[in-house]
Amino acid sequence: MVKYRDVSIPYTEQEITDVLEACKKFKTFEAETDSFSVDEMKTLCEELEFERSAEQIQAFEDYWNKHMGGRFPLKSVDGIMRVQHRPSLHAGWYAGVCDTNKDGFISKEEFDQVYALMSVQWPKVAGKSYEDFVHEADTDNSGTVSIDEFVHWLAQGSN
Repeated sequence: MVKYRDVSIPYTEQEITDVLEACKKFKTFEAETDSFSVDEMKTLCEELEFERSAEQIQAFEDYWNKHMGGRFPLKSVDGIMRVQHRPSLHAGWYAGVCDTNKDGFISKEEFDQVYALMSVQWPKVAGKSYEDFVHEADTDNSGTVSIDEFVHWLAQGSN
């Protein structure tokens, strides 16, 4: 039985190094891309001591398979480990993933692209349409949602 970690406690540098080294031992690890197959997501969650449901793991795998070529880079593992303990930082990580065109705003297409992934990680997202999202997150009433507004909105309803 895996003992699951309290995600409010930051990882130490040594823990991050240890997990990254463990990832390099995954059967699907490729040194040239510094990544591994998302098929190893369950194993990664065990290494990180993250308690994740089958639905959460599947949503993550589906997203990375569809939009990221099925590979999970070690820099993303490192990033997640560094932000997991603080909802606003974790939301910022999601914002970086979501803002695919890097224009500083979350479009309908970008929201829809990561919706399934976010909805299993962040309960406040489940059942929301893009229009609901804009209505709740657009604090300056511009009709768009900036990265800062997105992070603030997502972090407010963190689990």
